[in-house]
Amino acid sequence: MLKDIKKAKKYIFLETYIYAQDSIGAAFRKALTNKAKQGVQVRLLLDAWGADAKKKYFEDFIKAGGEVKYFREFMYVLNIFNKNHERDHRKLLLIDDQISYIGSLNITSSCLNWRELVIRIEGSLSKTLRESFNHHWQISSHFIKKKMQKLIHSSFEILQDHPRPSHRHTEKKYIELIKQAENRICVVTPYFVPSIRIRKAFAKAAKKGVKIEIILPYISDVRIADIVRNRYLGGLYKKGLEFYYYKPKTLHAKLLIVDNDFFILGSSNLDYRSFVHQYEINLLGRDKKIISALQNYFEEMLAKTISFNYYEWKDRSSLSKIIEKIIGKFAKYL
Repeated sequence: MLKDIKKAKKYIFLETYIYAQDSIGAAFRKALTNKAKQGVQVRLLLDAWGADAKKKYFEDFIKAGGEVKYFREFMYVLNIFNKNHERDHRKLLLIDDQISYIGSLNITSSCLNWRELVIRIEGSLSKTLRESFNHHWQISSHFIKKKMQKLIHSSFEILQDHPRPSHRHTEKKYIELIKQAENRICVVTPYFVPSIRIRKAFAKAAKKGVKIEIILPYISDVRIADIVRNRYLGGLYKKGLEFYYYKPKTLHAKLLIVDNDFFILGSSNLDYRSFVHQYEINLLGRDKKIISALQNYFEEMLAKTISFNYYEWKDRSSLSKIIEKIIGKFAKYL
């Protein structure tokens, strides 16, 4: 990313949930400030809750001509909790209508030690993603009903989720692809709190003989999410799903591969909060070279996992079950 930023000639648009005041945040600030001084248009769109780095941190960058916006700073509205709970969880870097980055990575040094997934694509996809970025830039300070329509580019569809219970665009695509599956479904997710519709789709796919492999973190960075996911693992395992725990690093990647025909990757987790309460962006594609690379990524991860143990799960304490049930009532706010 830093190498591409240094080569930028026209514009750099960066959108992220977390931007930290650490060594990585400083490296990006320096590179972006230098480009702004050179006359390159540089825009930063950061989530007001997720970003540690506030405007004072970007003082020199702004003086050099760079622009910073914070998505949804605290607003006084009637539905104050729900509206301020709607966060910009997207991760995008776009450069010169030539280079696009989309995936799970935030701008923070802690992510260097995590298992992430980001795809870098050269070519005109960035022109289409620029439409999405510009729309988000415009609505960053407003609650509006108008949402951006579906974006298609060649063999890609850009899935844009907006906080609305009836919308759930990425969840609907997940279900659609799961239903189409004939051989194998591969999933990587840091948080596994699937809706009943996703659970039913997985169960039906397993019943017709589809092999379903789901890689989860052994311990995630959000411990409460691990407690909630535990409710679902045993029942879904009995229906034919295979779960694997990834141990070497904190797992933060998000990926779906179906039959080596389709993939979805981006910022969405397989949980209620992502699908309903957050602004997310994901790439749905069918490019064979990309799918082959993602399949290799999945297999390499799978080799470093341990299998879910149903009997250990079944024998967990009554207290654990009670805690799972209580916390599960608040799963949509995790």
